[in-house]
Amino acid sequence: MSIGLLAMVMLFVIAIGAYRGPGPEFDPGPQGPAAAPPIPERASSAGREAASPPAPAVPGLSPRKTDPPSEAGITSPEPSPPTVSTPQAPPVVPSPPRSSAPPVAKPAPIEAQYRVMDTFQGGFIAEVLIRNTSRSDLGWVARVEYAGGRVVTAWLEGVPQGTFDGRRGTLTYRSGPHLSAGASVALRFHIEFADPSPRNCSVSGRACSRR
Repeated sequence: MSIGLLAMVMLFVIAIGAYRGPGPEFDPGPQGPAAAPPIPERASSAGREAASPPAPAVPGLSPRKTDPPSEAGITSPEPSPPTVSTPQAPPVVPSPPRSSAPPVAKPAPIEAQYRVMDTFQGGFIAEVLIRNTSRSDLGWVARVEYAGGRVVTAWLEGVPQGTFDGRRGTLTYRSGPHLSAGASVALRFHIEFADPSPRNCSVSGRACSRR
């Protein structure tokens, strides 16, 4: 224990000696204000000049430099094509509607005469004499209508026969060979249960006369 106490006393003595002020050999130098740091000299003309202090910013303006817009970023408007006036077409006037009625056929150049040749109980024999008044051969169609009755038969006198159809008292006869120019032919037929006076008689559109 005495050794530890002795060590502590020695350490205390050393600390006191170190704390004492400086000796007479210490010269702090002339006292005065602290020297200012040296100011760097302006660079010579051979080197770069020192950067000038930035100009004060003006309120409302940006201190940055604004380059003019390049030509590549500017799009010039394309010239509009010249306006060409188009002449107005005259108003379209609708044409009047055409008549839907079929054209009236011109009667053939034929003469036709109707007559009753013989009558008997329940029927009679009638004739239509047909004459070609043109200068060329003609075919023809005869049509004789009765009120009721029945067509029994029909024939041509002395010439090749044609064809006929009899329905409900109406006789329709179509010629065989054409009728020569200026020639005549007699169409005869047997009718039952009908009035000898027909309601209509015509040959190729030409009305029959009576004899």
